[in-house]
Amino acid sequence: MSSTSAPFGFRPSFHPSGQMRPKAYTIASGYAQNLFGGDPVKLVDAGTIQFGTSDGTRSGTTDGVALLGIFAGCEYIDATGKPTVSPFWPASISATEITAWVFDDPETLFNVQYNNPGTPGTDSVQSAVGEECDFVVASPGGSTATGLSNTLLSAIQSTSGQFQITGFVKGPNDSLTDAYVVAIVRINEHHYKAAVNSV
Repeated sequence: MSSTSAPFGFRPSFHPSGQMRPKAYTIASGYAQNLFGGDPVKLVDAGTIQFGTSDGTRSGTTDGVALLGIFAGCEYIDATGKPTVSPFWPASISATEITAWVFDDPETLFNVQYNNPGTPGTDSVQSAVGEECDFVVASPGGSTATGLSNTLLSAIQSTSGQFQITGFVKGPNDSLTDAYVVAIVRINEHHYKAAVNSV
């Protein structure tokens, strides 16, 4: 937790089994959107994954969009025949034998930045436990140098949200009144599981 905004996407942090394993999916060749490690993704009718918004772009809406999971990198054969392993999917690339790795287990918990909506240094975010949020994209959405996303949680939703807050990460120098806290969340609107209502 911190007084500095530094979103890092959704980072897997816990599973009841003690093991967190991404599952293989695929991306359509030429898909014209960067996908960064830590990005929420959805499954579309074609059986491929896209960014987890209404239209699969970073400018799309998130309300009511069920998520498959969190993107964890990919591998493919590029147009020159070179096998490539990458922490992100480069927009519009032409490729074959595409494998996209996704943390898709509904029981996996993730760490993600949540901006304190109260007065930093004064108001605790403890009351947000059990509440639901969608996600938002901080420009430019991620880094092609590191391959990591910079998505983060939105404000608490008045209706069902894509993620449910289950707690907060707290280190020795952290406080629940910090301006930028790290929340622990589960995917609430999940492709493989019915959503629950917030408290």
